[in-house]
Amino acid sequence: MTHRAATLRTHQESSAAWLFFKRWLANPLSMASITPSAPSLSRLMARQIRRDPDEVVVEFGGGTGAVTRAILDAGVPPSRLYSVERDPELATWLRRHFPQVNVLEGDVADICRMLPEEVRGKVGTVLVCLPMILIPAEQQRAIVDAIFDIMPPGRAFYAYTYSARSPIRRKALGLRGRRVGFTIANIPPASVWRFTRE
Repeated sequence: MTHRAATLRTHQESSAAWLFFKRWLANPLSMASITPSAPSLSRLMARQIRRDPDEVVVEFGGGTGAVTRAILDAGVPPSRLYSVERDPELATWLRRHFPQVNVLEGDVADICRMLPEEVRGKVGTVLVCLPMILIPAEQQRAIVDAIFDIMPPGRAFYAYTYSARSPIRRKALGLRGRRVGFTIANIPPASVWRFTRE
């Protein structure tokens, strides 16, 4: 990376951190953290991706693009990535900084309606970058059902959490879940969990 490119990325990261903090102030429960995911957590999430060449990846909670960038750096073509963001200001940021990524603005529980028909059922991996542990059980159920509606049978989705326990109510939702990674370099330290249907 050239000095100019490195300077530009540093400026973008600073601007992203400030925007993220402002949106956290506006709605703390929807963000769960005052800073975007650290590179260590973003890379840990991106390493979980499994997709066939004709499949896409879906990211829930694009924020300012920390995990989005890691997904692209892991080799997923931008045209094969769909990032869902409910906050209009953050969705605008994502479109400006990741113009080739498919940014969908809305509630993740509506993902089946938002995705183009030709990719429904062809989602290799869903990465959930939302504070699922703070979401009530019935809303968790709606989100989980929506995830499995867009993936082929037998696939997994991944979610990170700052808690020591699972971010999803596994038993109530009929899920198998296990921790697949941990990073202390994130603020706060975070774990990544893998979930499948029983």
